[in-house]
This record gives sequence, structure tokens and C-alpha cells, in this order.
Amino acid sequence: MTMTENILKQESCTIATFFFCYSIYFIGDKMLKEISDIIWVITTFFILYVGIYYTIYLKFPQFRLIKIIKSINDKKEKSNTFELLNLTLAGKIGVGSISGIALCIYMGGLGSIFWLWISVLLLASLSYVETKLGIKYRKKLKDEYIGGPSFYIEKGLGKKKLAKIYSILIIIAYIFAFISIQTNTIVISIEETFNLSKITIVILLVLITYLSVHKGINTISKLTSFLVPIMGGIYIIIGLLIILSNWNEVVAILFSIVKNAFDINGLKSSILVPIIIGIERGVFSNEAGIGTTAMASGLSNNENVEKQANVQILGTFFTSLIICTITALIILTSNYQTLNLNNINGIELVSYAFFEHFGYLGIIILTLIIFLFAFSTIVTSYYYGEINMKYLLNKNKFNTLLKIIVIIVIVYSSFTSPTILWNTVDILIAAIALINIYAMYKLRKNIKKE
Repeated sequence: MTMTENILKQESCTIATFFFCYSIYFIGDKMLKEISDIIWVITTFFILYVGIYYTIYLKFPQFRLIKIIKSINDKKEKSNTFELLNLTLAGKIGVGSISGIALCIYMGGLGSIFWLWISVLLLASLSYVETKLGIKYRKKLKDEYIGGPSFYIEKGLGKKKLAKIYSILIIIAYIFAFISIQTNTIVISIEETFNLSKITIVILLVLITYLSVHKGINTISKLTSFLVPIMGGIYIIIGLLIILSNWNEVVAILFSIVKNAFDINGLKSSILVPIIIGIERGVFSNEAGIGTTAMASGLSNNENVEKQANVQILGTFFTSLIICTITALIILTSNYQTLNLNNINGIELVSYAFFEHFGYLGIIILTLIIFLFAFSTIVTSYYYGEINMKYLLNKNKFNTLLKIIVIIVIVYSSFTSPTILWNTVDILIAAIALINIYAMYKLRKNIKKE
């Protein structure tokens, strides 16, 4: 095969992948849900298998609490470790930690929260592995490092076509789908709370987003380092207020979560569905196994790779065991069962719970939190798209085009059905996770050497 034929074959493969993924926007809600259910049954099996495998293979790295604590407290060296932790947390603590958990409860019941916890404990090993691979196979482009699964798929596995497909899926998932979810949730929340016109909200969001991303990763990392501690702290304080004021009810809820997780009165409806939905929402919230941790870690200037990997484990735990659990308890201490909803985004349940706990002030607080969570994810999602655009084109000059696309996506998704958006994201995340965990498993000997 000539060089020209080889290039044409690769390009036709990537173009076909793009149009296949983009076409899912035009499939009906029902078919999207069916595709999502099928692919997540497969993904759940494989991601659990690889998560358990690495947990045992690496001798339980996510449970080495003393090492993790030492990594946090070690201030001898100057590095961007915690800046990168804030960057990954900004991407993880989005509406997946709020709306996603509401959907988890709404579709999977109380038991799904238990399986979300279990999945986090097992899959945190994947964040550890991703960090090491992201640093090991990263590439220097001008004055900065960039890394991620596409680099270790190409360099480690020697599968350039698969690496390109992964990058294209990431661009579609994060620039199109993830940003759409965050935007849709922001617009719905602000529109209902402050009775502003949708067009006004969209214009303001477009301006703020462009100003935040136009200077690239340095601006984004500084912005997320500022936003993450504020939004995380506010949410934890609110969660603690609700938990302490409803302590007896919270204890009963925790027992019910465990009990429902092992309810065997119907195999399909009581066990399999909560397990799959719990893992699905867990992966969506903490992104373990997707590869974004590797993308952020590729920027590291810390030569202590073990420390960087341990800190990222902490990020996974913080997102799912603290932020997502707080969301679940806020919802479960309300009378959310009385709601009758169609075309659900998930934020409706959380909004109802905040109103029940704090009145109209709660709605205002929630709107502020949603904006902080969702906006930080929008700018981080742009960065993940930018990394993969650089991988595909090996240059920076297309960044302006990517920013224009982001603006178009923000406008379009403000007027789109949330059901279509959620199902689209679920399908894309499953496909991305399957490619990444395959690569991680195949590179297991490299991790052992490290």
C-alpha cells in the first residue's frame, strides 16, 4: 500500500467515525436510550474487570492512605501538582455530580448509590494508572507538555488509527456533548430562578466562556484553581447543614441505600439495573477510566510521578464519595417522590430538594452552585478538546476554530432537549471508556515496571 493510500485510509476512517458519532443527535430519544443501555452493560463488565485487575495487580494503590496523605502534605518541592488536581476536579465536579446523581436515583433507585460507592473504590486504581501513563507517554509541543490516552495508545500500543478515533470521540464528547450538558443545565437553572430570557443568558455565557478560554491552558488552570476550592467548600458546608439538621433521617437513608442494593426480589430491576446505573453515573462524575486524568497529568512538572498519581486518587474519591454523596443525601431527605417529571434533566429533583430545605433562598444558592460547577467543566472540557485537536493536527493554529465551535455548541445546546443530551453523552462516554481501558490493560507490564 502506497503512502497516499495509507493516508486516505486513515482519514476516511476518522471522518467516518466523526459522522457516525454526530449522527446520534438525529436519532430518536427511545433508540438512543436503548443503545445507551446496551453499550453500558458491556462497558460495566469491562471497566469493572480492569479496575479490579489493577487493584489486585498493583496491590491496592487506592487504599494506601498513608502514602496518599503524605503526598498531600509534602510541600518540599515546588510543582503544579495541586493546580492539576484542581483542573481535573473542575472537569469532574460538574453537573454530573448534581444532575447526574439525581438521574441515578430517579432511574436506579436507592441501591444505585451504594454501587456508585463500590465502583469508586474499585475504579480509583484506574485514575492512578492513567496518571502514570499520561506522564510516561506525553509529548512536548513548543514550550508545553501535552499527554493523554491518544499518546499512549499510539506510542505504547502502536495503534495510531485507534488513537485518532479516541481523540475524535473526545472532541465530540467534550466539545459537543459535555459542554452541551453543562450549558443546558446552566440555562434551565438561571431561566427558572431569575426569570431571565434565554437569549440574554446565552449571550452572557458565551462572553464569559470566550474570555476564559481564549488565552489557553494557563488562564484555564488559574481559573479552575480559583473556582474549585470555592465551589467545593460552599457545597460541602450546605451539605453538612442539611445532614446535621436531618441526622436521624440520614442514618435511616444510609441503611436503606445498603438494603436496596442487595434487594433480590427481582434480579433485573433490583440488582442489575442499580449496579449498571450506579457505575455509569460514578464514571460520569469521577471520570475514572475515561482518560481525562491522563490529559491533565501530562502537564505535570513534578518528577515524583507516584505523588502525582496518589493525588489524583484523592480527586476521584473527593468527587464521588463526598460531592456525589452530599447530592444524594440532599435529594433523599426531601419528598422528591411526589414529583412527576418528563424529559428529565435531573436538576429538577435537586432544585425541588433545595427549595424544600431552604425555601426560595435555596433555589438562588443552587443556581450559583450549578453555575460554578457547570462553568468550570465547560472551560476544562474545552481544554480536553484542545489537547486532542493538537494531537490530531500537531499544531496550535486551529485553536481559534475550536473556540468558535464551542460558542456555536453553547448557543445550540441552550435550546436542545436534555434527554437527547444525556443519552448522547452516555453513549460517547461508554465508547471512550472501552477504548481507554483496553489500552490501559494492554499496557499493564509498563505500569508494573514503573
